Amino acid sequence: MKVLLSLGFSILLLTSFQQMKYVKTKVNDNISLSLPKDFIPMTEAELTSKFASVKPPVAAYTDYTRTVDFGVNIAFSRWNAEDLEIMKGFYKSNIMGLYDEVQFIHEGIETINERDFAVFEFTSKVLDEEGTSINQRAISKYVRIQYTIVRSKTVLFNFTCPAREMERWAPVAKEIMSSVKIDKDL
Repeated sequence: MKVLLSLGFSILLLTSFQQMKYVKTKVNDNISLSLPKDFIPMTEAELTSKFASVKPPVAAYTDYTRTVDFGVNIAFSRWNAEDLEIMKGFYKSNIMGLYDEVQFIHEGIETINERDFAVFEFTSKVLDEEGTSINQRAISKYVRIQYTIVRSKTVLFNFTCPAREMERWAPVAKEIMSSVKIDKDL
């Protein structure tokens, strides 16, 4: 019985670390990227519950567990392409204000497919100080987010998963983000 359990655990461990398969995904006429093969578009109900915003994202995807999410949004802004460094500082401040705790893993300006992006990778924690949730525990997330400016529009790509799964999903998030292609005509 021990041998059977050990073999089962080994198979489970090996299959969970298999190479992720990606599929090219056209978000809209001007944005494409590669997503894990098993990601699916979010339903209207999922969009409503996960994105408390007046304007829904351009696209949002989730994995089969509904705990790993990827979204794309476009906002009209007054930023010029030369303002990316200033915008990065603004969004860093905004990120720090959204969560009770933030630990930055990486931040910077990166060129991806000939376009500059402000990139943030961090873990966040929201504390349940008022006892509003049933289990009254902190919610910890791993987040990789990147912003770019295209013709006075801010284009945002956001990947989130539970912080406890960061080791598995951080390389996937980086792979998705490095595959982003945006047409000049956005």
